[in-house]
Amino acid sequence: MSFYENQHRARRQTGVLVAYFVAAVVLIVAAVNLVLYAALFLMGDQQKLALGDWLQSPASAGIALITLLVIAAGSLLRIAQLGRGGGVAVALMAGGVPLDPNTRDLKERTLINVTEEMAIASGTPVPRIFILRNEAGINAFVAGTQPSNTVLAVTQGTLDNLTREELQGVIGHEFSHILNGDMGMNLRLIGILAGILLIGQIGEFLLRGGVRARSSRNSKGELPLALMGMALIAVGYIGLFFGRLIKAAIARQREFLADASSVQFTRNPDGIAGALYAIGQHGNHALLTTRHAEDMSHLCFGQTLKVKFGGLLATHPPVDERIKAIDPNLLPRLKARFRQRTLSAGVSAGNQAATGSAETAAGFAGASVAADAVDVTPIAASADNIKASIGTPTPQHADYAHQLHDSIPAPLLQIAHDPALAEAVLYGLLFLHLRSHGNESVQLIQNQTSAACAQKAVESYNALKAAGEAIRLPLLDIALSTLKSVDAAAQNRIIATCQQLIDIDQRVSLSEFIYGYLIRQALNPPQRPQRSIKSFQTLEASLATLFSAIVQSSGEPAEAQARNFKRIMVTFTKADCSAYLQMAPSPRQMTTALDQLNRLTPLLKQPVIDTCVDCALHDGKTTQREVEVLRAVCEALECPLPPVLPAPARAA
Repeated sequence: MSFYENQHRARRQTGVLVAYFVAAVVLIVAAVNLVLYAALFLMGDQQKLALGDWLQSPASAGIALITLLVIAAGSLLRIAQLGRGGGVAVALMAGGVPLDPNTRDLKERTLINVTEEMAIASGTPVPRIFILRNEAGINAFVAGTQPSNTVLAVTQGTLDNLTREELQGVIGHEFSHILNGDMGMNLRLIGILAGILLIGQIGEFLLRGGVRARSSRNSKGELPLALMGMALIAVGYIGLFFGRLIKAAIARQREFLADASSVQFTRNPDGIAGALYAIGQHGNHALLTTRHAEDMSHLCFGQTLKVKFGGLLATHPPVDERIKAIDPNLLPRLKARFRQRTLSAGVSAGNQAATGSAETAAGFAGASVAADAVDVTPIAASADNIKASIGTPTPQHADYAHQLHDSIPAPLLQIAHDPALAEAVLYGLLFLHLRSHGNESVQLIQNQTSAACAQKAVESYNALKAAGEAIRLPLLDIALSTLKSVDAAAQNRIIATCQQLIDIDQRVSLSEFIYGYLIRQALNPPQRPQRSIKSFQTLEASLATLFSAIVQSSGEPAEAQARNFKRIMVTFTKADCSAYLQMAPSPRQMTTALDQLNRLTPLLKQPVIDTCVDCALHDGKTTQREVEVLRAVCEALECPLPPVLPAPARAA
């Protein structure tokens, strides 16, 4: 199944979720009425009123309305909270604390390196990392409303108990949730079920009140309070039951898929299987102590809480079952390896420290989007292979990403991981596209920030120029992940400074624009998702704007550009769009185009991305710069394109 089909399937599951939710709400409303009727009947108030008459009475309608309002209020409040905060809101809710990107802790550096390598290999933005310091269990999750505000959270138990390859298996599993479109559904599941779970929480609260009422000596208040408490407790547990049932019905198969995707991604079944086996052997398993463990049970790598009727209500299959699904022959080998690890814990710690030494401690008014200067560094790439790789990274991509990450100069990586200086990497990247105004640009940065930041921007520029194009987009994503930890005022200043740099020479190349767009996308507050667009009919201008910008950046003669553009547009519209080639699109037009095209349904994004690939590879002289611009466009449209692998060396 392709990336687009997985995304489409995940969105369709939201409809299934809503259907489950409506059924659960109807049953809960009915249960509230029935239980309260029974309580009043036992108190002698309903002896003359039949059940049918009660259900049609104003009192029954009022109780139903109150129940619906409680459920709706709980759901809407949680949805609004998550919508404003994105993945950060979920991580904070779980008790997570941001990981310092500049940490010197060996285990934390390993986590950062593995996460960045996975992001490079998959073509996704680097998620911000949180640590659940107070959680000893082995667990992790990703959360976010869109890839640009994704967070990855891992427990302290995960850092303390897993090897690098096991950690890589867990991170690969979590990245597969991003690529399979599970994040949006998981957040909606938290929000929608919050109302149902609120009924359960009210029931548990009233249980304590009912117990106190029964234990009091006030005979007048004892029976009514006890009955009312018992009634709402029963309703609360109905809510909890249905909440867990809905999550379990949706989550279990997604976990099997994510496990398989992790193996396919990392080419190492021992990694994720070892992590799963470690959960089974660990004293705390994958359990979370946070009071929100119930809310988050479907997000996490492992089962967050113990549940009765585990086969029916568990959000995750048993770990042995998951290991057997990966490879039926793995379990005996894992048992032997775990015994050996336990016997030689001290030696393993020393080996881990030695291995760990390899972990490095280190819009725009008044301009138009112009074609990039033509780069003469060619690459070998097949259009069909590039299209097929969208959202489906391979082990070869993972290997290449590890090598590419290691090739980033240590000083650059150190700057990108420093929250106080990471913005210098953004400025250095933008310096690469300035035709002049170098001194003016440095002075602008110095005025907006500091002399030290301006100096680091110049150093970043020199290092980036020497290192080549392949590291530029990955380094941009690493720096943006770091800058998500600075305050909103600093983020707004960084965005404004980047805009001024791009506009300083009154010329905006396609690379500059895309970098600026990704910077705004990453550092602006999370936006509430807009309704999907299900047709190309209203998007003629957006399609023509994007395709004309890519065609003009090819460096081909004007006549060849016109033929290519006409061939492209005829598949989307019968209208004559040749006027779009007469001048370069403005940044405002490009921003509108990307914003609109990003709202397309997944299956409609596929022909758009395929056409972008065809544009880039049309002349058969694809360069590294064209590929990196293409990858950036795909990232902006949330269709991650892994790195284009270098052609294998020919035998002499």
